[in-house]
Amino acid sequence: MIREELNGLFKLQEIESRREALEQAIKNHSVEDYMHKLRKIINNLEKTLKEKNKRIIFLKNQLRHTEQKLQESYDMVKQMENRIYSGEVTTIKELNILKEKQDATRGKVEKYEEKALEIMEELENLNIDLPQEKEIAIKKKKEYNEKQLKTRQEIDKIKDELSMIIKQKQELETGISPELLDKYRRIKKFKREPVASVLDGKCSGCMMEVSVMIALEVERHEGLIYCENCGRILV
Repeated sequence: MIREELNGLFKLQEIESRREALEQAIKNHSVEDYMHKLRKIINNLEKTLKEKNKRIIFLKNQLRHTEQKLQESYDMVKQMENRIYSGEVTTIKELNILKEKQDATRGKVEKYEEKALEIMEELENLNIDLPQEKEIAIKKKKEYNEKQLKTRQEIDKIKDELSMIIKQKQELETGISPELLDKYRRIKKFKREPVASVLDGKCSGCMMEVSVMIALEVERHEGLIYCENCGRILV
């Protein structure tokens, strides 16, 4: 009976080690940091795209306004020119005033033309960059979604194995006496693996040699035997 319980205890230890490894794998999944960085990249890309689209709308409105003002200035210059050459202005003073206004309006035309060119140049650059940045954002989103799906599948697989291991653990514990389980758990507080086997005359836990007498007692399985060096249960 004790032999079966000790074998069960050794299997229980293996299962608990595997359970701990699986729980750690879920906690520290390898792609967690990468996914966080990727999400940050996507957020920054989306923010940049949003800002550039807003800028494009603003520039288009500015361009329409500038073109409207430019056309108005063109019309004013033409009207003044018609008045100058129509013979409507009869005095030198009036003519000089009209020419000054015409020069001032031509100055406005130049400023509006310069501003329109600047706006058109910026719009052209934005329209060149925007499709490339949109494509990058789409690719990064696709990568994120694929990684997220793969990660979820991997974690679900780990959780399925974990559920199976917990069930096996519960079944094993029913075949082990409460007293033996209590001793196992007390040792586990100080030793990650409370149970060790004797291999080539050595304890597999601390790798120290055990006496011939201890080794023989372990083979008989007539009672609980502990390692003289580390205190682990020997099986």
